[in-house]
Amino acid sequence: MLQQGICVATAKGKRKEAPPSFRNLLTFRLHRVARISERISEQYYRKQLNLSLPECRVIGITAGYGSVSFKRVAAAANLEKSYASRVVSALVERGIMEKLVNPSDSRSVLLQLTEQGKAVHAETFAMALALNDLLQLPFASAQVDAFLSFLTTLEQQLDRTSGLIESGGDLASATPAVAPMPESDSPEEARSFELDRNFARQLHDMLGKYLAAEG
Repeated sequence: MLQQGICVATAKGKRKEAPPSFRNLLTFRLHRVARISERISEQYYRKQLNLSLPECRVIGITAGYGSVSFKRVAAAANLEKSYASRVVSALVERGIMEKLVNPSDSRSVLLQLTEQGKAVHAETFAMALALNDLLQLPFASAQVDAFLSFLTTLEQQLDRTSGLIESGGDLASATPAVAPMPESDSPEEARSFELDRNFARQLHDMLGKYLAAEG
């Protein structure tokens, strides 16, 4: 677990526990990492394609569906409907996206990429892969797999926590949805667990150094 307090040296050379800091909490670090990642991606796509990060997300989501409702795109991109509408309008004006009549609901429209939009998507996806590979350079493939597995479980836990908060539940009484990993006599499983533990330690140290430099 990420430590909530750190040891600091006093004037007499002794060490004592520093006051707890939000900077050491998992939620705080995730927020910082997400903001840094978004800023890098925004600069990257703006410079190379003159597209904002939300525009790239909308393009990618639409490409994945072929044709899709505006409501689904806005939800998948995690954008407010009013902002998503402006993003879509900008892409339509640039000839990247087009609106179609929704045959199953006359009150809504379907979105799909134009031929130009498909070419833009191919270029955007190639750039996303390059950025993804760059961010993974410090890690072994097993570490990346472990981290992606961690993120999947974290997303599920965030969804459960959101529901608990909305229903007025008590966070302190919440029980973990995932049981602890049982002990195993298998050398391969033991090695995998050790790898995951080392990866978690490396990730913690790396984030700490990076956020300290950013602060």
